[in-house]
Amino acid sequence: MSKESNAVAFDSRIIIENLKSNWLNILIVIAAVIIIVLIIKLVSRKIKKTLDTKISPEKAEIKKRSYTFSTVTSNIIIGLTVFAGLLIIADQFGISIAPIITGAGIVSVIVGLGAQSLVKDLINGSFILFEQWYQINDVIEVGNVSGIVEKFSLRTTAIRSIDGVIHYIPNSEIKILSNKTQEWSRAVISIGVSYKENTDRIISELKTILNDFSEEKEYKKLIIKKPEILGEGIDELGEYAVKFKIICKVKSSSQWLIERRLRKRIKDRFDELGIEIPFPCNNVYIKNHRGV
Repeated sequence: MSKESNAVAFDSRIIIENLKSNWLNILIVIAAVIIIVLIIKLVSRKIKKTLDTKISPEKAEIKKRSYTFSTVTSNIIIGLTVFAGLLIIADQFGISIAPIITGAGIVSVIVGLGAQSLVKDLINGSFILFEQWYQINDVIEVGNVSGIVEKFSLRTTAIRSIDGVIHYIPNSEIKILSNKTQEWSRAVISIGVSYKENTDRIISELKTILNDFSEEKEYKKLIIKKPEILGEGIDELGEYAVKFKIICKVKSSSQWLIERRLRKRIKDRFDELGIEIPFPCNNVYIKNHRGV
């Protein structure tokens, strides 16, 4: 490129000469960058450990936000440190860094590298961070990917699905997402009983089960609003069962535990009372062609 285009120009012979004369300075810069990065990572880990021990489980949302902000901030500082180190090293090699430092120089470098998608990732990542779409440890769904947010940077989001696979998604690709654990969650359970059962009796027994369950110490601390039968009536007349829907407002990420434990409690109680929970079945008829 020409000088008028403010391109970074250099001569290989000058670089070699500068390397011979400035090699010690370059090593010092590299060592300084490595030490600073290590210190930042150690401080970040210390902050995360402090968050785990000092913030109570009741303040899980605050912990997630603090954890996410700490991670992103440390990544930004590390990135700026490495970038500054590279600029200093380039200067020691005799490469003009003035065009890179200027805004026009940075833009030209980005365009020259074809990194427009990187800019989109960073911009969308900034919106996600400041608008708090999700935090680290939130359970989200993006397209066909669903799982827990393990890592977040301004460029990418890492989601680990239930089968252990981790998915890296560029932030610019995140258009529509569902957050299943933001602020609070809701446990939803569908219970089916036989058509021969008395529905008033079923509703009465379910209310007793739900009330007893919500008063137990283990679950009371997780429940925001007591579980209830949706509409206090029948939710659906299915093909083989009369269905009732139970909903319960719970603390973030607690819905799956509450759903599993409540299903077991209802199943055990219905077994004691002899209430039938139907399931589909097929009758198979075998014809003997020999007439025996």
